[in-house]
Amino acid sequence: LARQPRQVHVYLYRKNPGGEYEYAVFQRSENPLWWQGVCGGVEAGETDEEAALRELREEAGIRAGHPLCRLTSMSYLPAGIFSAKTQARWGPDVVVIPMIFFAMRYEGDVTLSEEHTGFRWCVYPEAEKLVYFHDQKTALWELSERLRRGNLAGG
Repeated sequence: LARQPRQVHVYLYRKNPGGEYEYAVFQRSENPLWWQGVCGGVEAGETDEEAALRELREEAGIRAGHPLCRLTSMSYLPAGIFSAKTQARWGPDVVVIPMIFFAMRYEGDVTLSEEHTGFRWCVYPEAEKLVYFHDQKTALWELSERLRRGNLAGG
């Protein structure tokens, strides 16, 4: 399938036995410094939500959980980080692509794909320190803050 010029990112969260929220962070195989949520491209014909659910299946083995909650946070990635073939399909007008952030409550098991070498549940301060990219830190902060305030839409 051809990729759309869009990216999705999902943070899983749960409450630990002490009542604190924990966030799942995954260590990327291609760079051990890159900790993040589940992330990937939107394929042709998919909605952002469908892509997020597919990426959860592919990267974490998650087939069922709570509904996805779309976060307000959004960022843009340079199209140049993707393959020349992908860029050629998108055409010269695509210079940046949006990254759409989601959250999902999840208490089940995680099965890592080859895209990740590590995974852990962390309370917010630890997760925030591990997450590598600034835009992903912002989305994690938004999720944490919405949970603290009790205003996560759909959560």
